[in-house]
Amino acid sequence: MTRLRKTTLSVVMGISYVFILRVIGTFFPTIFAHPSIARVTGTISLFASLTMAVFFVYFYKDYVGKEQIKLRGATILVILVSLVGLLTQIRDLSIMFKVNISAYPVMIHHYIETIVPLFGAILMLIFFIIFYQEISDKKLVKLRKATSLAIIAASARTSLQAFVLFNYFYYLQFGHPTDLTSNKMIILSTGIPIILFWLWGILIFFISFYRAQKQYENCPLALGQNSSIS
Repeated sequence: MTRLRKTTLSVVMGISYVFILRVIGTFFPTIFAHPSIARVTGTISLFASLTMAVFFVYFYKDYVGKEQIKLRGATILVILVSLVGLLTQIRDLSIMFKVNISAYPVMIHHYIETIVPLFGAILMLIFFIIFYQEISDKKLVKLRKATSLAIIAASARTSLQAFVLFNYFYYLQFGHPTDLTSNKMIILSTGIPIILFWLWGILIFFISFYRAQKQYENCPLALGQNSSIS
């Protein structure tokens, strides 16, 4: 089993855990209020984000060819935004564990925490679109369908993050703190289905990508992989 395939399996496990936690949190929102449970769920979410970041690193090294300029660029950008997202999660998790770790100056943390999710959503959307174009001429029907689903899910997530960011700056400029808090609660409640759909969409994509790797393990070029996979 190649390292990319192993990492893909890890991503599937990580997203599955996060998806289950989100579903539980939807029906039992107060269950994660307990500090111990919050630490466990935060650690699991960090693991899922870390495995996804590692996946894109191996995807870049083992899958993307030198001639795939657009895919290379999109993958690099996703790696960078994933690393920034990891720093944010590490900082949040350190607060849960009462450890004084500052990934970057506190004064800009709130802005990064607000803006990075939108950039991450946009870059993931671009990645899936470019990946779909790269495999459009290959006999990968199931993977193409899964990528199409991921594109739709990424589009929904991007729209949600854009709406959240717009409301954040709008109420920051024209509203009152109480308005921002109440509006944030409304966004969180209405955005839960979109987040669940996003997690489901990328979960299907990674499962399909894992199966495609297994199917073409002896013929990596048929999947579009580099022939020098280790």
